[in-house]
Amino acid sequence: MGQLAEVLLSLSGWAALALLFTLPALEAPAFLGLVLPGELALLLGGVLAHQGRIPLAAALAAGTAGALAGDSAGYWIGRRWGTRLLGSRLGRRVGPGRLHRVESLLLSGGGRALLVGRATAGARVVLPGLAGMLGLRYRTFALWTGAAATVWAVAHVLAGYAAGAGWRQVQHLSGRVGLGLLVVAALGVAWLARRTRRREREAAGCLDRG
Repeated sequence: MGQLAEVLLSLSGWAALALLFTLPALEAPAFLGLVLPGELALLLGGVLAHQGRIPLAAALAAGTAGALAGDSAGYWIGRRWGTRLLGSRLGRRVGPGRLHRVESLLLSGGGRALLVGRATAGARVVLPGLAGMLGLRYRTFALWTGAAATVWAVAHVLAGYAAGAGWRQVQHLSGRVGLGLLVVAALGVAWLARRTRRREREAAGCLDRG
């Protein structure tokens, strides 16, 4: 990873933004996250913005778009070819133990499991594909993974931007920080969902009384 970090930190402009999008986007569809966690690219994108090589807004947009695109691609690949992939060389590399743990997490937690899984590379790589393979509704998947991926990407880019040359220390702490941020996001999404359901019930009550 040290050599990759050097390559990324030597880039600027569109080349840097292209990698900042591509590496998180390939985490789930190509299982890239098993060997190269996407948060490294996001942190380094923040460092490049700190150095003035790319605009911070562009780094945030590219990193977030890559995370969202990768999750959606992973979902549809799992929905279409999931069973076949599990028997492939890539599927064997993931391992039955990890797949079983992630599947149990998804079945017990539903969409909320996507928030927790986003904090760890091992779960993050296989959750989108398993969600598609197990038939989780795409609308539900998109809501939860959209919130998780956005918070995850923005948090890591901003962390790299704030840390600058000290990004290695931030990388060491990123798992715990990311988990905390995702818990906050989960609470926010759950609050919005309850508020929407309450308004729907109130509206239905008004119609019944009318």
